[in-house]
Amino acid sequence: MKITSIDALLITLPFRFAFKHNLASRDFSENLIVRVVIEDGPKRVVGYGEGIPRDYVTGEDPTGALNAVHSEYAPRFLQRTISNWHETVSVLEDEWKSLKLDGKPQGASWCAFETAILDAVSQLAGKRLADLVCELPSAPLAAPRRDTRYGAVIPFGGKKALAAVLWFYKLYGFKTVKIKVGKDRDLDLYKLKVARDILGSSVKLRVDANCAWTADEAIRAAEQMRPFGVKSYEQPVPANDLDGLAAITKAVPEQILVDESLCTYNDARYLAENKICSAFNIRVSKVGGILTARKIAAIARQHGIACHMGAQVGESGILSAAGRTFAASQPQFENYEGSNNLFLLKKDISEENLNVGPGGIGSLFDKSGLGISVIQERLKQFVQPGSIKEQPPLRHETTV
Repeated sequence: MKITSIDALLITLPFRFAFKHNLASRDFSENLIVRVVIEDGPKRVVGYGEGIPRDYVTGEDPTGALNAVHSEYAPRFLQRTISNWHETVSVLEDEWKSLKLDGKPQGASWCAFETAILDAVSQLAGKRLADLVCELPSAPLAAPRRDTRYGAVIPFGGKKALAAVLWFYKLYGFKTVKIKVGKDRDLDLYKLKVARDILGSSVKLRVDANCAWTADEAIRAAEQMRPFGVKSYEQPVPANDLDGLAAITKAVPEQILVDESLCTYNDARYLAENKICSAFNIRVSKVGGILTARKIAAIARQHGIACHMGAQVGESGILSAAGRTFAASQPQFENYEGSNNLFLLKKDISEENLNVGPGGIGSLFDKSGLGISVIQERLKQFVQPGSIKEQPPLRHETTV
């Protein structure tokens, strides 16, 4: 198998509504797409990967992520010959170490690049990527789980919109709902009361502060929110306040979940070894792809830390399929987010519907690779002019 072409581009996906939390507000997403062409004799396949660079999470911006693929990653792989799946994984992990990505927060760019290669190689193998991940050494599952039950998320919004969204989630059958909170404690408590009244006692409520509180505020918030049965508090303090996180984890019986504090493999090791949190939120794009995500999940299992799978707001079908692949190849997590494509995006770029079904169920597709096909005209519609980086110049078949 020879990697004969690599290109990266930026797309802008418009939302149906503005998504807000303490760190940002947006009504569109700028996503990095990578395409890799691999040839094996007469066979030729195109693999796709996606990452969502967010400067307030990993410090990456879209242009920097695009340039990282073009100048740092592609030259190491272009025209490279790889014999099989296991060698592909070995090469990717060796280069990941060589680039020092175990401690460098470039998750979005590497996720897009790695996923495109894994998608193409698994297509050539004629197998689902999830099946091949389960064949790796020390894989926790012998075969992937078919179905994953996702939870729902409520961003900041008015009181009227809150009730309407909660009723929709109840009727749709979500079993877990996460509520974004911030500096207005009275409003946060109101939202939790309304959520519990509408959803009933059987639905799990989770809270995400997105770095809004101090440690003392978080401990006080947990006391006030305890009557509503909140199961976990996600990133209550700023990402670099590890002492605060450790103090909250020690003082609060509910799960203290890290998100912005967990961007690299080295972050995961430090957090686990120093007992700074009780749960990880593993977002595939944020941490650098499926291979790193599975390493982080292994650290969590080793240290008795719970796992949640998160998602970047604005994922297209490519990244949603990668998340679903990762979820299926791991033991059951506490909660899963993502695959809300049609709830949020005005249009997706995949032919397949990656939106979760009733009850929040998302299933693996039976096709090889990630199991999806990209709509080329849709991709062309959303590409940012002048953003395409090519090595070498693309042949006609893969041009946007």
